[in-house]
Amino acid sequence: MKMSNTKEKILKCAERLFSLNGYDATSVQDICKEVGISKGAFFHYFPTKESLFLEVLDFWLSELYEKLEEKRKEEKEVFQSIIKMGEIFKDIFSQSEQKLFLFLEFLRRSTKDERIINGLRNYYRRYKEYFSSLIEEGINEGSIKKIDPDLLSRTLISFAIGTILQEIFSPDEDWEKLSLEGMKLILSSIKKEVD
Repeated sequence: MKMSNTKEKILKCAERLFSLNGYDATSVQDICKEVGISKGAFFHYFPTKESLFLEVLDFWLSELYEKLEEKRKEEKEVFQSIIKMGEIFKDIFSQSEQKLFLFLEFLRRSTKDERIINGLRNYYRRYKEYFSSLIEEGINEGSIKKIDPDLLSRTLISFAIGTILQEIFSPDEDWEKLSLEGMKLILSSIKKEVD
């Protein structure tokens, strides 16, 4: 179902304000003022500020999932498609000012809000299962060595989160290049060589 234009504007504005000012310092009034809508219009789409925050998380991570799927479809072989998925780091780092701090804001809020930590846990499980089944598919097609799919899935997710955090600590480095090289290094150990 297509999202309404007003709802999408609210989500994009909230994403920017939450990442710039944090959740607590961003009010419904701030969002309404920037989008140019009444509070009534806001509450038509989102019953609370917390529900909006959760939907921003959902919007962001669903978008990421769609990009992974697009990369998967670009390559026939699973191993090559996982390498291709490393290109998504380019998008993440090009939006670093906004998305990376939003990521930290989600983590910070998750320590205080059960619904947010549960939302993050659900996405973690979804991505872990996604990569596990992808790796299993790669083992079955013969492009990946026999390896514990769950362990490799966790390693890839740890690498992705760790790389995103390192970009915050050391923003002057070429993280797009470093992330792609890191992915290749991890994956080089599991590529099945043709006899």
